[in-house]
Formats: sequence, C-alpha cells, structure tokens
Amino acid sequence: MLSQHSLNKVSNYSGLFVSILLHAAALIFILHHPFEEIKPAENKSIKMALESFDMPQAKAEVSTAPEIAETLMIPEPTPPAPPPPPPPEVKPPEPKPIPPEPKPEPKPKPEPKKEPKPEPKPKPRPKPEPKKQEEVAQPQPTPPIQAPQPAQPATTAQTSSASSSMHNLPPNGADRAAAPVSKIGELNLANSAGDENFAKIVNAIKKHQKYPKNAQKMRHQGVVEVRFLLKQNGSVEDIKVIKSSGYSSLDDGAIENVERASQDFPTLNNSYYVSIPISFKLR
Repeated sequence: MLSQHSLNKVSNYSGLFVSILLHAAALIFILHHPFEEIKPAENKSIKMALESFDMPQAKAEVSTAPEIAETLMIPEPTPPAPPPPPPPEVKPPEPKPIPPEPKPEPKPKPEPKKEPKPEPKPKPRPKPEPKKQEEVAQPQPTPPIQAPQPAQPATTAQTSSASSSMHNLPPNGADRAAAPVSKIGELNLANSAGDENFAKIVNAIKKHQKYPKNAQKMRHQGVVEVRFLLKQNGSVEDIKVIKSSGYSSLDDGAIENVERASQDFPTLNNSYYVSIPISFKLR
C-alpha cells in the first residue's frame, strides 16, 4: 500500500495536469473564435419592421453567448501546494562507551600480630577464715597419737558377781570355774575408718550437733575428743572428755551432742568403747 505522502504527491500532480488541460482548451477556443468589439449604439430613434430581422443571425448570436459565458466561467487553477518537507531522519542514539571496570586494589598485607606479654601471675590470696560451723571431724588417714588407755575398772555388777562366785568356790579350788565375761570392743579413727557401724555413729553425731550459744557469743573454737560406752541395745553410758578443747563450754557441748545423737546409734552384736573427735568451728 502507498503511504500518505505518496498519495499527496499523486493528487497534486493530477490536479496540475487537469489545470493545464483546461487552460490549453480555453486558449484554443479563444484563438479559433475571436470576439468582436461591440460599440455602444447612438441615441437615435430608428423605425424598423419586425420582418426585417433575420432570425438565423439572432440564433447565431444567441448561440455564441453561451459559449462566451462558458469560456469566462472557467476558474483559474489554483497553484499546487508545495510538497511537505520530508520528515527529518531520526538518527539512532550513539551508544555510550562502557567505562572499563576498575581494577581491584591490592589488599594490604596484614601486619603480624604482636604476641601479648604474659601478665605476671597474681599472688595467691590468703584463704578467709572459716565461718561458724558445727561439724564432727571426719576420719583422718593419720589418726592423732593417743596415750595408752588405762584399763577400765569392772562395773559394780561385774565386781559383785565375781566376788560372789569366788565365795562359792570350793576351798581347795580344784573345780574352780571362771565367770563368763564378754570382751568389749574398741571403735576409733585408727581401727574403724571403714567400719559401717562407726560411720553410722559419726553421721548421727553430725546430724544432732549444735554449737553452744555461750561459746558462739565468745567466738570459741576447738576440737573435743570424747569417749563413751555403746552397748548392744544402742544405749550410751560413761560419756567423758579424753581431750579438752580448752573451753568448758565446748567440752560440755560435745557431751550433750553425744546424748542427743544416741537415739540414732545402730544396734551392735557386742558392746564397744567409742572414741571420736568433735570439731567446733565458726563460719
């Protein structure tokens, strides 16, 4: 299909061609049919008869009038409109140059780390004094040296029974029989560190241990070693201090402690003398 611009050109050229043809036809017509100049008539009265007029001539004159009129009514051709200017050529935008990629800067070499100087070790601080504490001394691997215990005198009942048996013996002594005497065992840190019954006794004393109020007010501290007889039925007799702490309040508190703990002592298969240290320390 033709564009709008080409159609406008064709219409302009066709109009121009038609206009030229019309002008040429008018010019040829004028050359072949010249016009006579008509003079104005004089103001004279002329008498004429109607028969004197020649009708064909009138027809000829009448016939020429339309032809003249036709030649005069031909409009002049309008000059062709100037062709529109061609549209300006649109130039494609020039591509912008791509900037080159920046080269990566070389990374700075890491500086060698300086090794910190070893700080001087702080001097060990002195340990704080223990606060108030009531505890039973645990079994030590090296038990304190104890003086040999003097032989305990027999109880009054045993003495009386022995004396009565001596009186009942025959005078010659041939059939003399010794009275049955049960041997009393010994429980202490030296020989009973791993004994189950001794451990139960220690735990019972720790459970019922109380710091004497007077000693606590006076801030007395120390270790009291006590000795007592533990019978088979779990009862306790002959409680005494064999190594004092230096304070009577602590010594009395240790004896009271054993009396309170006796309700939790185990039942044994024999009677035992128990020697145990009790420690009193303030926290």
